[in-house]
Amino acid sequence: MPTALAVLFASVLAGCSLDGAAGHGPAASEPPDVRPLSGAASFSHAQAVRLHDLEEQAIAPCMAARGQRYTPQPRVASARSEETNPYGLLGPRKAAADGYGIVGEYLYLRSSPPPSGDESRAPAWRRALTGTAKHRVSVRLPDGSRVEYFADGCVARARAEVYGADWDRTEPVVAALSTRVLAAVEKDPDYRAAIRRWSACMAETGHPADDPQASRARLNGRLAKAAADPTSLRALGREEIRTATADARCQARAELAKTIGRVQRSVEKRVLSAAERGVVARHVAAKRDVLKASMTSGASRSGR
Repeated sequence: MPTALAVLFASVLAGCSLDGAAGHGPAASEPPDVRPLSGAASFSHAQAVRLHDLEEQAIAPCMAARGQRYTPQPRVASARSEETNPYGLLGPRKAAADGYGIVGEYLYLRSSPPPSGDESRAPAWRRALTGTAKHRVSVRLPDGSRVEYFADGCVARARAEVYGADWDRTEPVVAALSTRVLAAVEKDPDYRAAIRRWSACMAETGHPADDPQASRARLNGRLAKAAADPTSLRALGREEIRTATADARCQARAELAKTIGRVQRSVEKRVLSAAERGVVARHVAAKRDVLKASMTSGASRSGR
């Protein structure tokens, strides 16, 4: 069915008219992709796919050494799902082509092959893959909560091979710090003022919403019902692109990305301790090394 879905998605895009989407003149240029901690907690889709493949290629021999069969799995997540901006920032080019990615992601997942399931799911297989409680590692997060993983599993061994021994200790901390920064930005008075400007603009275009996430949530809430009928799905896709195009233009008019960037720089200085900034700096350095090594590994594998 992938071909039929591709045709359906093409018809969704082809049938989407942008007239009346915003009414504020030509769309602005693409906004900067502002993210907490300069994106320390995230990878681009291409990077994530490359690293995922290296992990999977490291898991298989580890499992084989333990007498277990493992088939490397492809990464299912799409570029649109992995690269969605955490603040909801959206540029006019992406909005006009894919909206918020709601209908597009649904069609993508519908057409994606399911993971292969030829491995055993016996307890011994699972222990080999994920590890045992005897080798539990607990990582304390900045808010006092903890995350845990089992260091003796092939997943943990593979991640240590690809990312380095300390990655699973620092990654969740940096992710938690990113969440802290984002939450503080969204409470800032200057940010709230920019959101009010954006909301007023959206109301003028006929797409009222209190914040960027509300526009997405409203459309996403209608997906399940629309998906049952191709005509309804096409109509939802057209509405999604009209709404997203208005959103992108209103973000430009409200200078949302510029405001978020300025507020975020101030917030990061205020809410992060010197020790936490040190953790982030070490993680960023490790991330840079990981990406450099992954390029070398990928090139050597492709040359075999």
